[in-house]
Amino acid sequence: MTQQVLDTPVQPGVSLVSQIRSGLATCLRVPESDITIPQNVDKYHHRDAPAKSDPALEEVFRLMWALNERGLSDSQIGNTALRRRPLTTALDQVLGDIADELGDAPLQYTELGPEPVKTKYILRSLREHGLDIRQYNGVDINPASRETMRSELSSVLPVERFTYQQTLFEDLGDREYRVPGVRNLVTMLGFEEGNEHPSAINRMLDNILEPGDLFLSEMQILSDGGWHPIFNFYQNDLMRRFSKIALERSRPHVDSEYGVYLVPLSLGTDGSPTMAAVTAERIRSSQSADDSIFVTNYCLKFALEEYRHLREASGRLKVLSERTTADGSVVFQLTRKL
Repeated sequence: MTQQVLDTPVQPGVSLVSQIRSGLATCLRVPESDITIPQNVDKYHHRDAPAKSDPALEEVFRLMWALNERGLSDSQIGNTALRRRPLTTALDQVLGDIADELGDAPLQYTELGPEPVKTKYILRSLREHGLDIRQYNGVDINPASRETMRSELSSVLPVERFTYQQTLFEDLGDREYRVPGVRNLVTMLGFEEGNEHPSAINRMLDNILEPGDLFLSEMQILSDGGWHPIFNFYQNDLMRRFSKIALERSRPHVDSEYGVYLVPLSLGTDGSPTMAAVTAERIRSSQSADDSIFVTNYCLKFALEEYRHLREASGRLKVLSERTTADGSVVFQLTRKL
């Protein structure tokens, strides 16, 4: 795998995708026209047949499932040589914060990007805290997740409390899915939030959340440990396979080399660069000396203080708690809509 940090500045006021393309072009010395960056949604459904699943979409869903299973089962993830606070401990702590915030009030659980392992863990924990979960609502553009989530959650929640919305996250606020008079706990786990500009995330949350609702996010952040935890995550076999599937769905039967790159971006916040971790497949050309680049994933990486500041930038969201792993590389952040 290639590992490279890009240090070429980018211009403010340019879209996220444009900045990523520009940074990669400079680093890899290829023309911007030879860099393809598909829309995120195209990796999770068929544009012409959005309700139709296939083996590739099934595998994408199961890869995300396996990533979460690995994260919860490995008691060493997030620890340091001197301190123990693995991912599960940080998650347990923020679930306690949720229980304290809600008290004995019932809740609706809305998951942006369903995945059964972490979801079952959270639902069981919240119920053990005495919370009454009136409804689970899964939201996913990938049609492969619906029936698996229904089946997997049947052991922790009555089937009549399961609902599902196949839609883009940003369109959820326009749908009638809420349980009247019940606070909504919305979750976005697995670093998904990093695929979008923070202002877009805040606009989405402003549309989905009502005053008093809670938002739980999980993000990989830049800590005192440096970039090693981030590189290690993208080096794992599951992320490599995810990258290859993303390429194959668009360009089957081509030879490629997997790479991970760090690209500086100007998000127009405080003027300092924010880094994006980018995975890409370098496609060797059989007809010329020029390679082409197919970007398979990009995810923003903030420092903890920057992440908190961006969440509260609109003035309508208040961070209630942040629980990090011992190495500071992952944070569970709990926010309330004001």
